[in-house]
Amino acid sequence: MLQARLCLLLTAFVWGSTFVAQRLASDVIGPNAYNAIRFLLGVLTVSPFYFWIKTGAPLKKPRCSIIWPSLALGFMLFLGASLQQYAIAYTTASKAAFLTALYVVLVPLLGLFVGERLSLTALGGVVCAIIGAALLSLKDSFIPSYGDGIILISTLFWAIHILLLNTVSKQYNPFLLSMGQFFGCALFSAIASLFLETTTFQNIADSWLFIVWGGVLSAGIGFTGQLLGQRKLPPTEASLILSLEIVFTGILGYLILDERLDHQEIWGLVSMCFGVLLAQLPSPPQLSIGPFFGRKD
Repeated sequence: MLQARLCLLLTAFVWGSTFVAQRLASDVIGPNAYNAIRFLLGVLTVSPFYFWIKTGAPLKKPRCSIIWPSLALGFMLFLGASLQQYAIAYTTASKAAFLTALYVVLVPLLGLFVGERLSLTALGGVVCAIIGAALLSLKDSFIPSYGDGIILISTLFWAIHILLLNTVSKQYNPFLLSMGQFFGCALFSAIASLFLETTTFQNIADSWLFIVWGGVLSAGIGFTGQLLGQRKLPPTEASLILSLEIVFTGILGYLILDERLDHQEIWGLVSMCFGVLLAQLPSPPQLSIGPFFGRKD
């Protein structure tokens, strides 16, 4: 159990530190080129684990070839990661991490529309997280800053990705599905980069450390640590440990990037963290609107 907790804690640290690497990379290389290379590195990093770690047969029979869910997941990753990487150049790594954490409370909210139930604690977490996001991103007006607004849009695609992954993950080998979605994201990012960006070998050489950090550590090692840790821990405890990534981002953003938060942003941070934690605490389901907006009895 201790080893599983340490795996998840390491994963949270790696994921939190990646926001710092992304912020530094945004000054050197285009967002789509960065994501294309780092997710391709993620494929190469995860591939050995597919052969080394036996996961057993899938729990459910696949409905289609793994190519189609891989492309669908990869496209959602592409939208979320590209918008996030583009926006991080206009905001701080800390705020990007805190606002991205909204996906934790968006998932149960969006789940209402596919027949899931919303617990009272999740509903309270949604309210606290929205208040926190407002304090972080709304300053002189009721309109978020440019970078913060795009981060908020990207969060919607992260949440959709999680819901989609939850639907198909039991039908395929987890490592094979992970490689498939990483490759799909790399493919869409490369296509976008060809049309929207000008990338040179010098750009890649200047950002190699950030690319390796985002690809090998965040995508490859981070996913593996999450898989190994969640095998032995209850999902609530695992998600609570993983949510510490926003804390690590705040600490590293302060130490490495010299990022500072004013009093309003600090209160927003506290409200966001409380909302994220509250959304993951178990309680009896209370609210359901059923699939496709219909009432579910």
